[in-house]
Amino acid sequence: MKKQSILSLVALVAIFMLASCNKYEAKTATLKTQNDSLNYTLGLANGDGIKNYYMKTDSSSKPIIALMKAIDKAYSSGADKGEMYKLGLEIGNSLKQQKAKGLMGDSTLKFNEKLVRQGLVNALNGYDKGMTAKQAQDFIQKTMMKIQQEKASKQPAMPSQQTAPQQAPQPVK
Repeated sequence: MKKQSILSLVALVAIFMLASCNKYEAKTATLKTQNDSLNYTLGLANGDGIKNYYMKTDSSSKPIIALMKAIDKAYSSGADKGEMYKLGLEIGNSLKQQKAKGLMGDSTLKFNEKLVRQGLVNALNGYDKGMTAKQAQDFIQKTMMKIQQEKASKQPAMPSQQTAPQQAPQPVK
């Protein structure tokens, strides 16, 4: 009997530990390149908006877990499971498109799902280490403008349109 109690206790502790391991917890992201920063800040900026709009009345981890699980399942279809699930599917499908087309629609920028997801999770959990959502938005805007300007400067200049010389009026006969 004593052996069975110990075994039950060990099983209960294992279940508790597995349940408490939240793969959607906030943590520091390692950003080595501008591309890494763009991926992370995209998640951070969007996660903050989602948190402020959809989760303002629920500070528990339940909506975060529901949202992130739906994002995880966006590549496959699933049954309707509520507002967070629908939102997660929309976000997951959007991320899937960015993976195919390039970060923010730019094929030269590689989409990094891990960093975008970590930015989302950090913002949803209110993680306050690193940058704020406002700083993330500013970084995205400034960096994308800089990238667009660099691309525009590398394009060949359009030849100026020359107007045809005007014909002199013909004398009337």
